[in-house]
Amino acid sequence: MFKRTIVAVTILMATLCFMVKADAAKPDNWLIYWYVCGTDIETTRIAFGAGTDLMSNDPKALILAEPDREPGDATRCIKEVERATLSPNVKIFMQAGGTYIWGHEKLRNLNAKIDTGLGEGNVIGKENAYYKQWLLREDVVTVKDKKGKDVKVRLYSPEAKGKLGRYVYDKDHRNWHAREILPISGAKNTETDMGSKAGFKDFLQAGQELERSLYPDGNVRRILILKDHGSGIRICSDEYTKNIIPVNAIKEAFAEVQGNWTNPDEKPFEVVVFDACLMSTYETAVALEDAANYMVASQETTMGKVGLDYTGLLNELSKNPAMSGKELGKVICDTRWEDSKTVDKDFGYNTVSIFTESVIDLSAQKMEALKTAYANFNEQATKVVQENPNDIATFVKLKNAANVAERYPSSSDVSEQWLVDLKNFSGNLEATFPELKEASRDLVKALNNSVVYNKRGGILNRGGGLSAQFPGFYRTLQNNMQRISVDLSGLKDEIVEVDPEKKTAKIELSEEDLANVESVRYQLIYIIPRNDGSGKMDAMSLGSDSDVEENRETGTVTISFDSQKWVMLDGKPLLVLVTSDATQKGKNGKKVRGNDICVSPILLNGEAQRLFFSRSYPNGKVTLIGAVPIPENDKTPLASLPSDELKSLKKGDVVTPLYVYYNDEYKKAEYVHGIPITIGDKPKLEMNTLPDGIFGYGFEFVNPVGSQNTFAREGVICKIKDGKIVKAISSDDFESPGDLED
Repeated sequence: MFKRTIVAVTILMATLCFMVKADAAKPDNWLIYWYVCGTDIETTRIAFGAGTDLMSNDPKALILAEPDREPGDATRCIKEVERATLSPNVKIFMQAGGTYIWGHEKLRNLNAKIDTGLGEGNVIGKENAYYKQWLLREDVVTVKDKKGKDVKVRLYSPEAKGKLGRYVYDKDHRNWHAREILPISGAKNTETDMGSKAGFKDFLQAGQELERSLYPDGNVRRILILKDHGSGIRICSDEYTKNIIPVNAIKEAFAEVQGNWTNPDEKPFEVVVFDACLMSTYETAVALEDAANYMVASQETTMGKVGLDYTGLLNELSKNPAMSGKELGKVICDTRWEDSKTVDKDFGYNTVSIFTESVIDLSAQKMEALKTAYANFNEQATKVVQENPNDIATFVKLKNAANVAERYPSSSDVSEQWLVDLKNFSGNLEATFPELKEASRDLVKALNNSVVYNKRGGILNRGGGLSAQFPGFYRTLQNNMQRISVDLSGLKDEIVEVDPEKKTAKIELSEEDLANVESVRYQLIYIIPRNDGSGKMDAMSLGSDSDVEENRETGTVTISFDSQKWVMLDGKPLLVLVTSDATQKGKNGKKVRGNDICVSPILLNGEAQRLFFSRSYPNGKVTLIGAVPIPENDKTPLASLPSDELKSLKKGDVVTPLYVYYNDEYKKAEYVHGIPITIGDKPKLEMNTLPDGIFGYGFEFVNPVGSQNTFAREGVICKIKDGKIVKAISSDDFESPGDLED
């Protein structure tokens, strides 16, 4: 017996020794495949400089600024690589293309040629009042941007073509050694089209050729990083061809080159990383399951200067090249988080608050469980729709389940184009439809197993780390809804009960009416008596809030007007528009936890901007995110969170609030300017007491067939003095300011 024990122990020790040797033999050499599609993240920054808005409406001309302007986003990332301290066993293979002009000095030979043949006197911006006086009479001219600042620009022709470059960078070649320079044809679906499967496949094949010269024995591990715009199921928009690669095309490209790797029986990449917006999706994970062990991506947009921290990532990898793919994924998330905090501090941003970065385990067992759970969940949810094809209440419940989940990019409405957090969404459906309980819990379990690291900021703090396009049953739902119309106009006749003591206004709806309402908000209106003796009044909207009590069992909707507070910037009220209501509500419909993401239209130093901020519940804390320019042809007040161009509010900036102003007959609405605010040492954005005056609180009912179709019902009129309500009456009883006098 003792001898058998010794033999067993000896065998066990030999096995352990073999395992240690096998693990020790795991290659510590790394080759990073870096697919850098410069597109407008490079050209726009170079062409127009951060914070300017030069543009050309002349199809014959493309304005690009001098290369000494602020570096483009791709150039910034390349500079970050150069600041890293690489170990000898970390090499980078970069492909740079997809853009007209590069700011990095090593890549300027790739730039499109200057066109000098357009002739003298070409007017740039014929349809644009800002630029119609600019005449290009030479290659380089000095023009003024909207702020009156001189900017040097060159004239390029959109027909001009640059080059695509492939480079190697390592400890010995720190100057981006060029392996191959290819002329860009501009034709779609060619080897130089970085927005196509053909272009991506050719990049992989070029990397395989490089590998065979560097690591003929296959002693290498690989990382793939894709740098550019992302949309959840597409990435890399080529500026020449306007193509963008679907993730399914990436999957096909991997399959077509699989046999050419030095280790073709294994997944080629340890980690695939997306330095792009919105790519942490179920669809992307499925597309990559045969190509990588792990995926790292963000659910939300990645703004401006806060993409991957290439310096931090490469330094950590060089220090510990033996790290696992999971450890590497965590390093990528953590270094980006720390870099985002530094950028926020340096530039006055607050991007950490909407930070998302996830590590997804793509192992066969976990992916099979995830795909099975997702398919079953989708099937069961679609069945709910099919069994209730004409039931508006079912549609409302399904849509609200998505509305209160985290959505990316944060938007004012849900559609099949937007991305929804799968964990939030399935959990919300479970609470609403008991028949989906098992399918929902199976999906959440599979998600929790697949998402092995989930780094999140303070505002978007409920997401599970993986999104999906609004599941397939949405299209079935929409097809059914096209046959249904919802008329909310009858709600105007409902009686509003005002309780001055409790400071509440209540309206009771029938079960059918409330079932036909997607959601209820309250509006805040500032009422302004005219000084012309006419007795007429005008009104100015301060926006809306969805923090109302909504009892769908009794049909009762109640708004409270007891706080007398609103979102204010340095003491001045703002027009508040909710773009994303991702809050959890209690049984009475009141918000108990979560964050609204809101936007306020403003002028920042005379330029039209959207000011983004969040409003937290239950504490009411307001967190500034930043401001984003409004394009000249964009008349929509709402917008999703931006991917770049985020601006901070700095000392000396002048912010002019914009409000929606109505005349006495409520037949005309227009934006008007408020009192300009000069920002001091730090902008103060908070809930603050309303000024003295007359204010109205009204009900806003959202039509589920289209959230832009709302119906408003007046509620209560209040007189506020010294931060207190001195009198409140039903709007039905209000005729003139004298009705509010004691």
